[in-house]
Amino acid sequence: MEKNYAYLEKIGGEWLDDFVYISKEPLKRLGFEIRAFDGDDWENTLTCYPLDIKTDIIIGSVQSTTIFYTACGIETPKYLGYPEELKLYLNRELRDGKFGNLFQGYPNFPYFIKPKNDVKLFTGEVITEIGQLQWIKEYTDITDDTEVYISAVLPKIVSEYRCFVHEDKLVGIQYYLGDFKIFPSVHVIEDMIASYKSSNCAYTLDVGVMEHGSTVLIEVNDMWAIGSYGMDAKTYALMCVRRMREIGRQANGETESLWKKLAK
Repeated sequence: MEKNYAYLEKIGGEWLDDFVYISKEPLKRLGFEIRAFDGDDWENTLTCYPLDIKTDIIIGSVQSTTIFYTACGIETPKYLGYPEELKLYLNRELRDGKFGNLFQGYPNFPYFIKPKNDVKLFTGEVITEIGQLQWIKEYTDITDDTEVYISAVLPKIVSEYRCFVHEDKLVGIQYYLGDFKIFPSVHVIEDMIASYKSSNCAYTLDVGVMEHGSTVLIEVNDMWAIGSYGMDAKTYALMCVRRMREIGRQANGETESLWKKLAK
């Protein structure tokens, strides 16, 4: 019988983060054999195994997960970011362009940038002067031709929450920044979910509550690239497994998610 392995990341002998640690027992109950690997020595503790996207999953950093995908012979899924169906909920103008063009003085400061496709290049940054662009270019792998998202800086956001969505259902809302007493509109979040027709089976909506009370979309994140933020371990682990399995099927040429086929 073919075994299913779950590769969980450690650094210096300790679990990388809580989201890795809490996944261990639920994954065992789902039938996975656990293999811990060292994120600082992945050549000898991860890619030394015959990894298979059809049977194996990984819970770890974006960097280690990208290495896992490469070892499985598939491309890293692209950053979800700002799907076309959800641009109505951004409450700000969004465009894309090449990083090198930003040195030409357009747009005016301040503005927000984030890599369009490669999530591991750098985290999103509010740019207030050209020196920040020079630092990013010098200390990351970005090039002048790298495509980035460019948007206006949102007015004051007083709280931010991560909303977990599994098979078109809102299954959790977890606080992560600002005033925890100011909760987002569940109605608006469910409208976002209903509008996102091209979604995969498991993802998160990062939303913010603005000073005047409106709930806005900050960004969409893929389930393979995020932590749990206090989400219950069983649901978090199941969503990770489902998304990894979907990525494997998509790598084999399936263009429609199995769960969406079953829902028809």
